Amino acid sequence: MIVLERLYIGVAGVSEEPERNILDNVRLFIDRLADRSDQIVFLMGGYWGFMRYFADYAIEKGFQIVFILPDTPPTLPPNRENTIIINTDLGFPTRSTILCKSSDLLVVFGGRIGSIIEVLLAYNFGKPVLIIKSGYETDNICGVYTPYIDQRKRAPVYCMDRIDDVIDKINEFLEKKKYIETIM
Repeated sequence: MIVLERLYIGVAGVSEEPERNILDNVRLFIDRLADRSDQIVFLMGGYWGFMRYFADYAIEKGFQIVFILPDTPPTLPPNRENTIIINTDLGFPTRSTILCKSSDLLVVFGGRIGSIIEVLLAYNFGKPVLIIKSGYETDNICGVYTPYIDQRKRAPVYCMDRIDDVIDKINEFLEKKKYIETIM
């Protein structure tokens, strides 16, 4: 039997109620990847604001989600067959370190300082970052810190206007994942 390694995608976004354009991007993003839900695991830092919308729709579409929660999460995520909840007892920025280190890449739907910190962490760990332009402060990274944040060039930072471009890039990463032969 041949099994494909899964791609762990960290997801970042605004912690308050998101703008309509972000919700539209979430639905389009998840719908376009739905046929590969067995190959993708989403990692999220909580279940409020943008993250709640993303998680609810991804769960509905059959994706597995790992929640890496800070010490005092405002809301607990659903405990379902396709969710894993990790209670860390760590502060918000520190839990972001685990999220970024554990991800193969980070997708940013638009956010403020928390998402900017996650962009920097992911880059520092050598994880590619895909920023979807949204009108939030994470857009300020685009054009200033792309394609790399510093001279070390740890990982590329992509800024994209269209979900189709994001999906194309994720499909490139999926194609690079290894096939593992197992004996059953």
